[in-house]
Amino acid sequence: MPSLLTTLKSTLPLPIPQSWLQSPSRTTITLTTLTTLLLPLLYKNYRTYLSYGPGGAPYNLLGWFGVTFLLYPFGRNMTSTTIYEKKIANGETQSYLSEDTVDLLNALKREKRPAVGPHYVPQRQVEEFAGEEVKMYLDSQFYALAEQNPQLVKVADSRLETHAGAIFLATEELANRNGTTRKLNGECVHVHRLKDYSFHMVLAPADCKKVFDAGWGQRHGFSGVKIPRALMGGKLIQLPSEYVLIYAPRTKEEVALVLGLMKASLRYLTGEEMK
Repeated sequence: MPSLLTTLKSTLPLPIPQSWLQSPSRTTITLTTLTTLLLPLLYKNYRTYLSYGPGGAPYNLLGWFGVTFLLYPFGRNMTSTTIYEKKIANGETQSYLSEDTVDLLNALKREKRPAVGPHYVPQRQVEEFAGEEVKMYLDSQFYALAEQNPQLVKVADSRLETHAGAIFLATEELANRNGTTRKLNGECVHVHRLKDYSFHMVLAPADCKKVFDAGWGQRHGFSGVKIPRALMGGKLIQLPSEYVLIYAPRTKEEVALVLGLMKASLRYLTGEEMK
């Protein structure tokens, strides 16, 4: 079994000389130094994890450890559009964004993305939050969208995130419509009400690229990744590559943009128009 120091050398970007691994006295000194340096950093990282609020992983030390050490190696680049460009080149060119939403996306283009926490789960913004009035308006629009399309969608608690309201496909037939809807168990979009009011949703590849280019979203760290069941308590997690984080709207105009993105997501997943 490898020593702790050997393990640290393989997992942390620290320049640990090989001679230290072979010298017990140096190993003891190095471990003491590493502990002194790492403990404050690990504690700060843990506090950041707790600051997101509950969602997606156990809200405790065990959940933090699993997300930080066991699952982190499976994460992928979250802002690259390469995977979408490949799919577009292979014929997935259809956009589901309305003209009004495209106009808003162009008008409200973000020059700088908001900071997002370092953990893949839960994925949350850590700055640029909306005021209470905008949050209440966003809630009303979220539920109105579902209420206006009861034959296609319904509201329920998210299965991908705890403590999040989600819009699901209304019927088993729709939930099993294709590989993407099956991976999500019919879940289309959810809002992170306990923290930042950002969203996770699924968009068509062409729309993912437009949103990313406008600075309004990024992929989930596990999008397009298959995580072993053994690390997820026997559950298979396989999010589609188009499972993306949409940043929290800060104004009513930005709420209109996010609502347009939700409608595009539902058009893509149902194949039907939204009211």
